[in-house]
This record gives sequence, C-alpha cells and structure tokens, in this order.
Amino acid sequence: MATRNEIESLLFYVLSETNRQNLISSGLEAVPKDSRVAALRGLQDLGWIGHGGLADFEESYSLTNDGRVMASQRPELSSLDSRVREHIEALRHVDTGQNGIVKEGLRQLISIESELGCTDSALVNCYKLKSIAHRTKDVEAAAFAAYNEGRMESAQNRWDEALESYLEAIEKFMEVGDRRGVCMTNRATGVVYGNKGDHASAIRCFESSLTMARELGDRNAVVMAEGNLAIIYDLEGRTEESENASRDCLEYFLETGDNLRAAKAANNLGVLNMSRDKLQVAAEYFEKTISSSRASKDSVLLGTALVNAGYCYARIGDNTLALSYSDEAMKIFKELSNQNMLALAYRNYGSIEARNGRYHESFDWFEKSVRSAKSSGVEDTLAACCYEYGMTLIKATVDLRLAAKLLKKASAIYRSIGNTSRAREAEARAATI
Repeated sequence: MATRNEIESLLFYVLSETNRQNLISSGLEAVPKDSRVAALRGLQDLGWIGHGGLADFEESYSLTNDGRVMASQRPELSSLDSRVREHIEALRHVDTGQNGIVKEGLRQLISIESELGCTDSALVNCYKLKSIAHRTKDVEAAAFAAYNEGRMESAQNRWDEALESYLEAIEKFMEVGDRRGVCMTNRATGVVYGNKGDHASAIRCFESSLTMARELGDRNAVVMAEGNLAIIYDLEGRTEESENASRDCLEYFLETGDNLRAAKAANNLGVLNMSRDKLQVAAEYFEKTISSSRASKDSVLLGTALVNAGYCYARIGDNTLALSYSDEAMKIFKELSNQNMLALAYRNYGSIEARNGRYHESFDWFEKSVRSAKSSGVEDTLAACCYEYGMTLIKATVDLRLAAKLLKKASAIYRSIGNTSRAREAEARAATI
C-alpha cells in the first residue's frame, strides 16, 4: 500500500498552484475535497495509483510500477513523456477555477481519458463541462460535452442514454451552425442504432452523415461513414459490399497515415473474413490491429482485436494463443465494465474449453456469455453467444432441447437485424435436432 508521503509526492504533479502544494505539505485534509478527489482520479488515469477507490487519503491506495518510480525519483515534469505532460497540464488547468481555462482543461481531459478508456473519469468531466457551458451560455462547449458524453455511454453499452446525449449534441451543433459536428454525431448515432439492432435507423444515420460529408468535401468523414455502412452490410449478410467498403477504408487510412482508423478497418476486415471461415486471413488482420493498437495505446481497440483474435485462434485450434489473448482482453473489459465485449470473451473461453473436451466448464462460460450479452443490449452479440452455446450442446449431445431453444433464439435475433443467411443457418441446425 502507498504511504501518505508517496501520495503527497504524486499529488504535487497534478495540483498546479504553489499554495495548493503547501497545503498538502501541511496536511492532506487541508486540500479542498473537490481538488483532492480530482487529483486522485487524475493519478489513477495516469496509471500511477491503483483503481481502488476514492474514499480518502489514508493508506488505502496501491502504487503501480510507474507510480513507485515517480514517488521515489521525483523526476522533473519536463523529462516526462509528452502525453503525460499534456495530461498533467489539463489537470492543472481544471484546478485553476477560472472558467475559460477550466473549460479548455476539461476538453483536453475528456479527449485524453476517452482515448485511454477511462470512461468514468471522462463522463464526470463531461458533466462538469456541460454545467459550466450552461452557466456561461457556451453552446459550442455544451455540444462538445454532450457528444463525448454519448461516446462514453456507448462505450459502457448504455445505448438509450447515449442516444439521448447524441440527439442533444446534434441540437447544439445545429444551433451554432457546426455542420461537421452534426455530420460526426449523425454517424455516432448510427452506431448506437446498429448496436440496438435497428439497422434501418443506423443506415439512415450513416447515409445522412455520408451525404453531409460529401457536401462538406470532407473525404475523411466520407470514408468513415462508408466504413460504418460496411459493418451493417456485414451484419445483414451483404458480405461483398461490406468487404469492398472495408478495403477502401483500409487503403485510404493507410495512405493518409491514420494508423488508428486503419487498425479499426483491419479489425472489421478480420471479422468479415472470420464470418466467411477464412480464418488465417482473419488472424492476419487481427494481428495487425493488435500491433497498431498497442503502439497507439488504444485500450478499447486493443481489447476488441484481442477478443476477435482469441475466438479466431480457438476456431483454428491454437488454444494457447486463444487463451492468452482472451485473458488479456478480459482484464481490459473488466476494468471498463463493457458487458458486450465481456460476453464475447466468455464465449471464447467456452469455445476453448469445448475444444479441450471439458464440456461442463464450457457450458458455464456460455451461460455467462449469454447473460452478459443480454445485459449489454447488443443483439448481434446475443445471437452469436446463443448460437455458439447451442452448437456446443449439440456437439456434446447434451440437453438437445436447450440447444434447439438457443438456436431458435439466435435465428429470431438474426432475422430481426436483417442477417437472413445466419438466421437460416441457425434454423437449419435446429431442424436437425
């Protein structure tokens, strides 16, 4: 556990004013509560202290390896990585209490935290920014806060809340005449509808974003909207259209040097190839995404690619890689409380155990996957988990009645989201029982 002296040392990095630092030296309780909590949250997001809670300053915090180095060596701020310096600068801006500087600091923090996957902290700062924006009648800042609030709620599978936030953001962006903001938020809204299984609304949003992007001459936004449409095409079984659009996205982002979006396009192509049983090709795409997301430190994309690669390797029969990747993904998504991706990780474990002949263990994992998928509200994930569970029951010749029920459930969901080919496949399997 961390000592008070170690926590004091770390807090010096994130509290800006000298008098605040003097307060720490004279007693931690002398620092105003809001500043204490914000500083501790900042240290957690920087990865210097463990995520054990924000109760008090007592010795209830553990220091990470980075935190121990910082506390013991106390390096100059100028010697730290540029990303770390930017993070600390944003925290210090928020600590000033001056509206203009605070708003800029909150914007920076929201962008940094969303990239790091620190959704809870990002949401707290969205609420703070929205409050200041409303008080100062800053519509543009309110739009920014509402849009990012929607992003974080989407990351937590809170689809209805995300939809409400995005609609608020569109209204604010329209009020200030920010067509690029409207275009961007329309596309994000389509993602929410897609995850809710409402593909007609998703396509409408993506096409609206695509039209607006073309009018704006924003090639980047055009390609992103086309990439989103490609995902819906895949879910609806329109694989050729999906593959062509995803390839175009990948080529464009590679040409422009946008490695993060190129990695996302590669992941989409991996999923597409896996659904067509081109497992080795899919694995290559997933490995590219994993490598790129490790370099960019995008935890959400890394976790997603790890889950997909884990399932791919489980199907190939490489249980060592499948287990290693699934374990790493599990750690990421437990931290983020992402029930959708956890459901897919549980499905991976079920598949791995089934391949090893440990069917009872695999059934336990599949039960967890179905429960998590239900709580996430992502229809495609629920269908996939039900299908995999049902097929494993058939293979083990155990509880065939439940297998038929699960396959019929998967079929009904696939039909509801427009993926008739997968629906027919599930129905055919159920009919053989």
